[in-house]
Amino acid sequence: MDDNEYVPENDHRPHLTLERHLTIGPHVYQLTASGTGDESIGLTVVGWGPTGEVVSEISGGISPADLAPVADALTSTLAGLAALRRQRLSSVTPAQATLGERPKRHRNQGTRWSAEDDERLVARHRAGASPRELMEEFGRSRGGILARLEHLGLITADGVPIAASEEGGPGEGTEVVAEAA
Repeated sequence: MDDNEYVPENDHRPHLTLERHLTIGPHVYQLTASGTGDESIGLTVVGWGPTGEVVSEISGGISPADLAPVADALTSTLAGLAALRRQRLSSVTPAQATLGERPKRHRNQGTRWSAEDDERLVARHRAGASPRELMEEFGRSRGGILARLEHLGLITADGVPIAASEEGGPGEGTEVVAEAA
């Protein structure tokens, strides 16, 4: 619900607004979620640069029933985009940047990961397969492999391995086993 919307006097449902402010590097972000919990929840994310200019902005509504799957989809998608961006920033040569060459497209790039793929990726990663081997086996880019390993709780955003607990699967009861150099 927008701040400008009229709330009927006979509407006794609790109206909830959650707001979070984050400062990451030179940027400040404000995340706002509002609604009654019964209807679409309004979500807004705005980021400002150091001089006050808006650098990021997204808004929309989410059904309360879809909160968990949308959160999962956003988390994995944004983690994948971040990994892809890191990969491209580190792998683009000045010649490629000026000539506009496109990197090789992998056969499964952009396709959804199946539960079977996840299980096999976890097993191969834990068996010590290199990123190059995983790229060839799964037909995915290095960024795609790293983003999925991060999503599954097997590595940190910096690529540091995480050990799974004896009882839980990926993402459950994890701890960092090495520090980034």
